[in-house]
Amino acid sequence: MSLLTDPCLRADALSLGECARLIGMFDASPDIKAGRLSGGSETDTRICDTLWMDDTPETTWIFTRLAELVADVNRENFHFDLEEFRESAQILKYRAAVSASDGTLGGASGGASLAGRYDSHVDIGGGGHSATRKLSLSIQLSAPDSYTGGGLQIGSTEEAWSAPRKPGTAILFPSFVRHSVAPLVSGIRYALVAWVHGPAFR
Repeated sequence: MSLLTDPCLRADALSLGECARLIGMFDASPDIKAGRLSGGSETDTRICDTLWMDDTPETTWIFTRLAELVADVNRENFHFDLEEFRESAQILKYRAAVSASDGTLGGASGGASLAGRYDSHVDIGGGGHSATRKLSLSIQLSAPDSYTGGGLQIGSTEEAWSAPRKPGTAILFPSFVRHSVAPLVSGIRYALVAWVHGPAFR
């Protein structure tokens, strides 16, 4: 018997060509943000590059696809009262750490960079758009042999479920469920993430 907190998997939510199209969109964009979300401690909660995607003529196809995916999964599994995507989707790029001796520019320590990761967290928050997030989704874009480490894990550290790495695979889960992305050991990992909003949980 499945639990409400169990993630729901949909293989082939996107084709390999569509995954490549989103990666190409990220790589061609001048609007990439070097994202570090502070967790209120000495370390950063999330280290990755971010492209916010608005619903435009160029991206309408992906928002249509996400809406159909969410409707099907929610009807079959979660039965949440959902309303809309109230914020932009994101394409995330996680990179392995680079040492200063490699001659990489940027970073606070003479060119060194930290491994891309996202520490354990929940997506629902206390204010702004995050307060009304109800269903979270992540779609793997990168080929599994293009990176090591960097796995998406759903649940607490002791009982975490590791998401499949096949490109185009969608993982959907309630926004109050803890999840994380392990540090990248090598290579680059791209993922598409979005959140569906609705009335507060009761």
